[in-house]
Formats: sequence, C-alpha cells, structure tokens
Amino acid sequence: MSPGQGRRPRVVVAGGSIAGLGAGVALHRAGIDVDLFERDPSTLRSTGAGLVIQPELTALVQVPGGPGLPITRCVGRRTLEPDGSASPLQAMPQTFTSWQAVHSVLLRQFPAERYHAGAVVGEAAPHGDGLTIPIAGFGTVEADVLIAGDGGRSAIRRRMLPELEAGYAGYVAWRGTIREADMPRDLVAVFDDVFTFADARSGGHALAYFIPGDDLGTGPGERRMNWVWYVGASPRERDALLVDRDGQQREASLQRGMAREDVVAAFPAFAAAELHPAFAQLVAATPDPFLQTIVDLGVPQSVFGRTALIGDAAFIVRPHTAGGAAKAARDALAIADQLRRTDIGIDAALAAFQRDQLAYGRDLLAYGIALGRRWARL
Repeated sequence: MSPGQGRRPRVVVAGGSIAGLGAGVALHRAGIDVDLFERDPSTLRSTGAGLVIQPELTALVQVPGGPGLPITRCVGRRTLEPDGSASPLQAMPQTFTSWQAVHSVLLRQFPAERYHAGAVVGEAAPHGDGLTIPIAGFGTVEADVLIAGDGGRSAIRRRMLPELEAGYAGYVAWRGTIREADMPRDLVAVFDDVFTFADARSGGHALAYFIPGDDLGTGPGERRMNWVWYVGASPRERDALLVDRDGQQREASLQRGMAREDVVAAFPAFAAAELHPAFAQLVAATPDPFLQTIVDLGVPQSVFGRTALIGDAAFIVRPHTAGGAAKAARDALAIADQLRRTDIGIDAALAAFQRDQLAYGRDLLAYGIALGRRWARL
C-alpha cells in the first residue's frame, strides 16, 4: 500500500484569504481533517477589490442550503472616450461581487474552531510519512499535507523556490471604491447597470462596476462603485509611487490611505487630462485611491514532497483575466477532490493535482499577458 493509501489525510492550510480559506472549506466538505492558520491576528479585510464572477468561484462558494453570495449585475458594456463620447451599449449581462463578500461567505462555511488567527506557519520538516510544522503563536503540528495559500508574496514559495521572482509588466493599477450614497445622482446614472470601460488619452484604460456595499448590500443606494485604472510606469516611476506617506518603500502595493498626499492631490487633474469627464469625476470623488503593481509569476512546480502551493502562491495572473479569484477557487476544489481519493494515496493525489494546476496556470498566465498587450496599450 502506498503512503497514505486507504485513508484521508490530515491537512494544514497556511493563509486565510480566498485561496487558503477556500481550500479549507473544500477540504472540510470532503470530510478531510483540516486546520487553517492565518498570520493576521484580526479578521482579514479587503481594500475593496471587486470581482467579476466566474463559474469556478460560484462552484466553491454556493452550496445548497448555504449562505448566498451577495452579487450585483449589469445589462451590458460601454466604453467612454477621453473626448467625452461613448460607444453604444453592448448587451452583455454580467454579475459581480467583492473580495469581502466572498471571504465572508467562505468564513461562515468553515468551522470557527479550525481557523487560527495570529499564527505564522514555519518551515515544515519531513516526519515519517508526513510533516512536522512549527507554527509561531500556536505550537508544533503534525500533518500529512501542508497547503500554502499564503498569497502572492508567499513565504512558503520563497523557501521552496528562492530564485523565483515576479516579472514587472510595466504598468500599475490604481484602484478605488466609493459608496454609491456619496456619489452625485447624475454620476450614478452614468455607471448604473453597466460594466464601464474608459480609454485613456496616453494609453492604458480604466473600468468600473458596482459591487456589494459595506454591509454587503446590493440594492440601489447600498452598493459601492469599484474602479481600476491601468497606468504605465517605468521601474523608477513605480518605485517612486510605492513610497508611502511615512516615507517607507513598499514592494508591490499601497493599501488604502498609504499613497502620499502629493500623489493623491495631483490625481484629479491627471484623470481630467486622461479620461472621459464622467470617469475623471468618479476618480476625483473617490477618497484614498490605492495601488497595485502588475506582475506575472508562474512556478515550474507546485508540489514539493507533501507541500503544495495554490492560488497566488503558485501563479499570479494579470487582472485583465478576471481570473485571480476563480483560479484560487479552482485550485481549492481541485486539491480537495484529489485528496479525498483514498484509492491512490496522498503522493499520487498531489502529483495529479500538480499536473492539472500547472497546465491551467500556464495557460491563464499567457492569456493575461496577451490581454495586457491588447488592452493596456502601454
């Protein structure tokens, strides 16, 4: 009998965002013994990112009898031009949600006693057929499998692949959200029921759509407007933008309220020069825009013995794919489906997961790069 064959494994998950929490939920549903450890001592909260709903995300989050996922909808797409013109509405119904909405639904589906906050997963060591895993703030745990869902700056990936670095795509994404109740009514009317795109005069583009609001409300007046603006930046310009209000150099992003006051103060005039007047008005009305650098990263392997990388710990794809959360959900479901198989053993299950994940991740990574070349125009 191969190692682990005939029984379901004991699993430790590192990371409490959508990939890690999603894996915890999928494994728990599969009847697998799983504990999740998140380094943040408080409940994770997003900076307000919106998500275009994909089937993989729905498959993970929506279960019969479970809490429904708050969503918003639109009837079609329209593009706004810098000269003030707009394309005809293209009928294309879509649904949207937010990171916060997905995370809150998953958190309600995962056993509270199995979610351990303020616990940092250390370097796992082989122990018999499994692993011994030191966890700062918790103790030492023995498990058959460690799943690393600890995000794009995964400490576990860096231990496994120390030479691997994300490649900068040459542009950044400025993001913002604003309460619908804080928007002028005429501005709400421009963006309501539409997935809005906006070409920028100097290249790049922006997009906007409504997402669930602070209390996950989805009715008129309860929502939040979510927007993203892709802007070209040389490595030097990127680094300058990533110096925060306290003068600290950040590596990859600025959370809400971290962008320097001089940068934020110049933003409305920059938007007015580059974007359709309505989109520029939206940008100017939004408090505390935040910043994400656009990078590409793909691992050559995602399974190292009994440790597996999932979500952004394995592949970071461009936001144009609208596939980051869907990829995390797909990984969560796929690894749970493999580990629930008692007929092939743990190692064979992880190998099968890796084959499928690498093929999917590489295709999505290439697709994102192609979309960036086509849409970003930078």
